[in-house]
Amino acid sequence: MRAQTYLKSILFIVATITLMANATAEDELSSKVEPRFTQAANRTFKAFNPEQEQTWQRPFFFMQLADTQYGMFSGNKGFDQEVALVEQAVKHINRLRPRFVIVCGDLTNATPNHARYQAQVSQFQQDFSNVDPEIPLVCVCGNHDIGNRPTRESIASYQQNFGDDYFSFWVGGVCNVVLNSSVLKDPSGAPEVLAAQQTWLDAQLQNAKAAKAKHILLFQHHPLFLSQEDEPDEYFNIPLVRRTPLLEQLKQADVRAMFAGHYHRNAYGRAGAMEMITTGPVGRPLGKDPSGFRIVIVDETKIQHQYWAMDNVPEKIELPESSVAP
Repeated sequence: MRAQTYLKSILFIVATITLMANATAEDELSSKVEPRFTQAANRTFKAFNPEQEQTWQRPFFFMQLADTQYGMFSGNKGFDQEVALVEQAVKHINRLRPRFVIVCGDLTNATPNHARYQAQVSQFQQDFSNVDPEIPLVCVCGNHDIGNRPTRESIASYQQNFGDDYFSFWVGGVCNVVLNSSVLKDPSGAPEVLAAQQTWLDAQLQNAKAAKAKHILLFQHHPLFLSQEDEPDEYFNIPLVRRTPLLEQLKQADVRAMFAGHYHRNAYGRAGAMEMITTGPVGRPLGKDPSGFRIVIVDETKIQHQYWAMDNVPEKIELPESSVAP
């Protein structure tokens, strides 16, 4: 009997030490935040000079990632699988050297009020810190980052770790607009944020058109729709009551394409001339599309894009010849 009691005591001590070690490791991770993760500030992105970047120079490409969602494979008990996949993605990024990388939401699986949230945020930042500093890394908020019913508090938590929840930036004559789609999905917890975003968007689209942007591209987490612009409301799209007027506005502004994630697989649709491109996950897939990312080639008059599985990425990206002398 004494032996059993002694064994239980030993096991309890070992478990306690393990928990303390894990907590310490998480605290250490939480203290490492690089400025590159808060470059989205004052509704723009600091890595790009808007005056220099409003002029078209030559074709370029960028990489769109989505749903890294640290903790999804394990139900928030760990993130080893996500870490391994992100390590692969980062190696591809550093080898291919895109003009920029954008991660379209659900950076973590835990939401800001969850006990595991900060550990997942810190791991994301630690892993993506390995992206070459010369390659700008743009982060977009998703429903797991600010909650299915976002509030000013949950958005503020995201902003502390990743900067603005909506903003715009120019790259090589292309205007890129990032939206907070979670307040489009459900604005009930922060209606004033949706109203402010809409007023801001009105001005951004007018300015882009006045500046004669070669393309206007939008990025957000939720797809406006998966395949048909008037498809019924469901979990993965934006409700028609807000989708329809926004689509009309984007059509009138000649938006070239919108990129999203959230679906954990690929989907494609059109609204007039605008493409709705939904990209599969870096993290856990929910369909037949494997973990991967999208490569988008931007030419002066068109864009081309392809989704690549993590184990099937090309060695090099061939760009079309520039129609404007460098």
